Amino acid sequence: MKKKERLVSIIMATIISIAMGALAAYLVRSGAGAKQLESMPPAPVMFITSILESVTVGIILVLILPMGKWGRNLAAKAGATPPGAKFTLLNCLPVSVISSILVSAVVSFISIAMSYSKIGDPNKPPLPLMWLSNWGKLLPLSIIVSYVLAVVVSPFVVQAVGLNRPPVEGGKPE
Repeated sequence: MKKKERLVSIIMATIISIAMGALAAYLVRSGAGAKQLESMPPAPVMFITSILESVTVGIILVLILPMGKWGRNLAAKAGATPPGAKFTLLNCLPVSVISSILVSAVVSFISIAMSYSKIGDPNKPPLPLMWLSNWGKLLPLSIIVSYVLAVVVSPFVVQAVGLNRPPVEGGKPE
């Protein structure tokens, strides 16, 4: 059972992280001026590296942090049981919000730091300010996209892995 739960977490982290990596690259590029675009890698390279960074960070997070357990506990406290909609909506909150915050922070920082290092202007803004302003734009959209994607995709992933049975006596799935 634990192996299946971990597999669901890894699959969900991968799917959500791909979306967040692509979103981060898109937002950083779309908000950049011509001078900033010159200091960035070509779009395909930036998208690929952002996605790879995002997936790496996302998977590491689900292996370290028990976000799946937190989601199940949150749903259980609200009296929600799988595979109901209420359970899915509550279960997806921790992984979506925590992953969005941490993954978007890391991916946006790496992208901004790489671009920052190539800016030749001595009057460039400080790196933390440049990063925080970009991350601030990315974070709300990241949380929304992550949560909606988790709510829509997780029932299919759970079913594919075989964890879609309601709990039996003792509160544990069969």
